[in-house]
Amino acid sequence: LHAFRASGTTEVPELLEVLALAEQWRTQSAGAFQPQFQSIIALWDRAEAMGSRPAPDELAAIIAELTTTPIDNLNAVAKGWIAERALEHALGSVDSFEQAWLNLGGDIVHRGTEPLIVGIEDPARPYDNVAPLATIDVRNEALATSGGARRHWTIDGVRYAKVLDPRTGTPVDRITSATVVAPSAAAADVLATIGLVMDEPDFFRLLDTADACALVVRADGTIAATSDRFIPRPLPAT
Repeated sequence: LHAFRASGTTEVPELLEVLALAEQWRTQSAGAFQPQFQSIIALWDRAEAMGSRPAPDELAAIIAELTTTPIDNLNAVAKGWIAERALEHALGSVDSFEQAWLNLGGDIVHRGTEPLIVGIEDPARPYDNVAPLATIDVRNEALATSGGARRHWTIDGVRYAKVLDPRTGTPVDRITSATVVAPSAAAADVLATIGLVMDEPDFFRLLDTADACALVVRADGTIAATSDRFIPRPLPAT
């Protein structure tokens, strides 16, 4: 990606595939996903260091230039893509198995006949000893969660989620967590990010087109799920 940023071209097939996915999701999300916003992240990094929010005119100037900026941030799609390819590679020499799964920083890919029970973290209490908000059985699919509970900027005593709405350049604040289950890990990854940005009805319609389901936690603590696969119960005792 560093070489691509410098030259604007690449012949690496894996990178070309991820770039195509990024462009596809930018179009499908009507700009709620934007792989050209590293400059906005850098602006908020500087703002945290200086102790004051970016000025509106600074944000407006950067957003106006995004369409001419090369793709420079694939975090919301590449991690899922890598997780899926890593598991496929690991299973390439395995003749048979009942269950295999890989967790890459919260992006989970599952293969096998036995489902994996995954707990959905409470973004207001992101601690290991707190019961999950809900659980879901994942089987031969992928799950990803996005939110600002663990990653944020702190400016003048206020926490801002390190997830930006690329249309405004400001941190998201309506949704604190979005968990998506989708057929592919790349789709789950990018849709979880889109779920923090896009208006809820539009997001739910987008999920339908991707054969995916989601559970979102709103800023007021209320929860919405698009499938009854999400069960509001603690993980079973082991």
